[in-house]
Amino acid sequence: MGMEKQNVSGGARALELWFATELGQSLLANQRACIKTAMSGVFGVRYLEVGLAPGLSCMPRHPGWQQSLAVPEWTERLHDYAGQSLLVARPEELPLGDGALDAVVLHHTLDVARSPQRALREASRVVRSGGHVIVVGFNPLGLWGLRRLFSSRRSMPWRARFLSAWRIQDWLGLLECTVAPPRFGFFRPPVQNDRLLRRLSTFEPFYERGIQLPFGGFYVVVAEKREEAMINMRPSWEREKVVSMPVVNRGTATGSLSRNAVDKRKE
Repeated sequence: MGMEKQNVSGGARALELWFATELGQSLLANQRACIKTAMSGVFGVRYLEVGLAPGLSCMPRHPGWQQSLAVPEWTERLHDYAGQSLLVARPEELPLGDGALDAVVLHHTLDVARSPQRALREASRVVRSGGHVIVVGFNPLGLWGLRRLFSSRRSMPWRARFLSAWRIQDWLGLLECTVAPPRFGFFRPPVQNDRLLRRLSTFEPFYERGIQLPFGGFYVVVAEKREEAMINMRPSWEREKVVSMPVVNRGTATGSLSRNAVDKRKE
C-alpha cells in the first residue's frame, strides 16, 4: 500500500518500530545532535514538535521552554509520559491558534502525513511572524535514496515519501517563509550492522563543519516565517460630506445684490 493511501497513524507507528532497530537508533542520535545545532539560532520559549512517538522526540529539552509533542494517535503507551505536555492530533489539524508558537519541528511528519502540504501549511499557521519551522525528512539522494530505489517499499523506512529538501523549500517559500540552505546528516550506509556503523561515524562531522553534501540519509530545513505588513491605503479620517444647495434664479439674485450695493453708495 502506498503512503498516499495510508493514514498518518499507521505510517507513524511503522516508522516508530523501525527506529527501535540499530540503524534507526544511530540515525535518531545523529538527528538529535543536528536538531540541537539547528535550534541554536531559534529564539523563543514556546515550541512544538510534531513527531512520531514520545520516545522518539528529537527536540532538545530546556527548563525555561514551554515544549509540547504532538502525536497522531492515542495509545496506552502514552501513560508512561504523563509528565510531558502531549497533544493527540493529526498534523493537518493542530488544535492551536494562529501564531501561538515560536517554532515547530516536523520530525519525519511529511514523510508519513496523509497530506504533507497541508501539514506544512498548518505548521506555518501556528508559528508567529519571525518564528521558525524546522523540517526533518529522509533524503531521496545518496545511498539511502539508492537503497529505496531498489527496495520493494513494503517496510519502513523505504515506503515513506522521501520528499526532496528542495521541494520542501519551494513549499515553504509559498508560505511566506525565508528558507536557509538545507543541511544533510548521517552519511553512513543504511545497514543493520552496529559495528560497521560505529566505524563509519567519522563521516558525521560534515554537518558540524557546514559542508553541504546532499548525500546524507536525512536533511534539516530551517525556515523563518516572514509576513509582510499590510499597509492601509485608506486615510483614517473620513471626508466631510458636502451637501450642495440649489440656487434658484442665479442671475436675478446677483442683479438684485448689485442694485442694493449701488443704492447704499448713493446714500
